[in-house]
Amino acid sequence: MEKITKLGLLCSLVGLAAIYAGAVHVRPSITPIAKIDNEFIGLKVIISGQVVDLRESNGHLFLTLQDNSDGAMAVPIFSSVRSQLGDSIEMLDEVQVTGEVMLYQGALEVVPEEAGDISIVHSPCLGISSIDNSLIGEPIKVRGIVDKREIVGKGNIILTLGEDGAQLAVFVPSSVAGSSNFPEVHVGYIVQASGWLQLYENELELRITGASNIKVIEAEDA
Repeated sequence: MEKITKLGLLCSLVGLAAIYAGAVHVRPSITPIAKIDNEFIGLKVIISGQVVDLRESNGHLFLTLQDNSDGAMAVPIFSSVRSQLGDSIEMLDEVQVTGEVMLYQGALEVVPEEAGDISIVHSPCLGISSIDNSLIGEPIKVRGIVDKREIVGKGNIILTLGEDGAQLAVFVPSSVAGSSNFPEVHVGYIVQASGWLQLYENELELRITGASNIKVIEAEDA
């Protein structure tokens, strides 16, 4: 009887060890954003989605990720974490975030604690010639040479980007153009811009929502 008891105990210990080892090696699953509700507050989750909005303030970066569950989630990356990132985050990038679900001003958000909680896969730019009315209301990313730069209204800037004979207007509102983080952009520069495609006076136009959404790739005198 004693041998049977010891054997049973040994089997139990082996079983527990196997379960523990399996749990250690099982990769945590990604939670669909649409399933995250108030019951997740205080829990750590992994989400993955496309950056459909990106803004910055006082060194902090504020993302909105959208996944194929049609859910959208705010992800604040505070300056202490952002400064540790080895790569920049751009509109339409695929980003995976591990963080705690929190409630801020009535809205849920996932907050990463460190740079290692964030992984980034950059998305390619669309060719300007391929952009048409079917993309109105969608976020897009383009790259081109600045053919024209003009100031309109009260400090708004319109950049005309050209690529292989095609052109696209890029509207930069004064609130963005006046930001200390907005780069110097002049005719002849090659820039990358991302934002929302809209129709203005029957012409397609890309609207920039933050200084981080435009980047100088090559200056004229480079």
